[in-house]
Amino acid sequence: MSFHQGKSKKFTFITVLSMSLFLASCTNSVIANSASSANTEALATAKLNELYCPAGSENEPLDLTDVKLTRVDNIPLMYQGANNIEGPVWHDGALYYTNMGSHQPDEKGVKLTNQTTIWRWVPGSKAEVWLEDTVAGTNGLALNSKGELIATRQLDGSISKIDWQTKQVTPIVSSYQNKRFNSPNDLTLAADDTIYFTDPNWNIPSNVDLATVQGGGNAGSIEEGQRVYRVTADGKVNATAVTELVPALADKPNGIMLSLDQQKLVVGGLQGLWVFDLNKGEVSQPKQLLNTPIDGLGKDCSGNIYVTTTRELADRKDGQVVVILDNNQKEVGTLNVDGIHIVTNIAFGGSDGKTLFVTGLTAPMDGNKLRICGEEVCLQAGIYTTELNVKGFPF
Repeated sequence: MSFHQGKSKKFTFITVLSMSLFLASCTNSVIANSASSANTEALATAKLNELYCPAGSENEPLDLTDVKLTRVDNIPLMYQGANNIEGPVWHDGALYYTNMGSHQPDEKGVKLTNQTTIWRWVPGSKAEVWLEDTVAGTNGLALNSKGELIATRQLDGSISKIDWQTKQVTPIVSSYQNKRFNSPNDLTLAADDTIYFTDPNWNIPSNVDLATVQGGGNAGSIEEGQRVYRVTADGKVNATAVTELVPALADKPNGIMLSLDQQKLVVGGLQGLWVFDLNKGEVSQPKQLLNTPIDGLGKDCSGNIYVTTTRELADRKDGQVVVILDNNQKEVGTLNVDGIHIVTNIAFGGSDGKTLFVTGLTAPMDGNKLRICGEEVCLQAGIYTTELNVKGFPF
């Protein structure tokens, strides 16, 4: 009896020891693989950042002393009445941007709304139409790791690649659960070319049957149908948990940006701005940063995020500003965008990558009266610039 007990205890001890060693080995393997994956991701992010940012620039403090935005003269517009300039991206010495508006009624009285053209502007020269609205139909513009143009398109509800030379448009994704996206708005790309984009339900062209789109209700609604999506480099699309974690972001999700290290995702909408932890494409731990309406976002090489939003100013309740948040999401400054109806988006460019470009929209009429921005009639949609001491990302 005692012999068998001793044998049983010895066998149990050996078994437990073997299992412990096996589990430890598996755990170490998982940890090693996880560390290897994280290291690979970090290296890819660093390589992407090097395309736009010199080594050590993440430590360069932003100096906003005497920095003011200046309106660019003679920026042409495509449409009569309301015009929106959006989605700026700097590429090969020029700023490309979306000009959104509505065609006048045709012979049958049909007014085609939310059409968009891409313009190309070399500072110092006259801007020229680069892609007509019958082909473009874009909103946000960005670059992938190869420098290819990636666009959110209202025209067909797609995320598409547009060839710089041939101007051929190639859809990457255009639907989710067998319905077209509403009106893809803004996008940001990870180092592995994963795309994150917002899909509000405004700016859907008037010739689109609303029964065929995702949905989402009117402004102020948080009905299902407006989401933030993730598209992998091989074209697989999934809805992120952004609007589940923060239902307020289902009310016109708009600007979106990855942090400099790509460990956080910043998303804005009609009800404010939130930052999420990001791990292998999954979002968690939302934190609200601003509670004002958010449009576009930009990023510099120091990790600061530039947020286009509305804020009450001394001379204007709906003052248009760019709020700048550091890489800890603390506000470090603001830039006023005078005379514009709504400030829309951000890009860096210029010969040294330190020119900040800010775009804006204006609907000139407020009902049957001229729209007032502060004490003056609003200026037309336009572009504003300033020079900074840090470089930034071209979209």
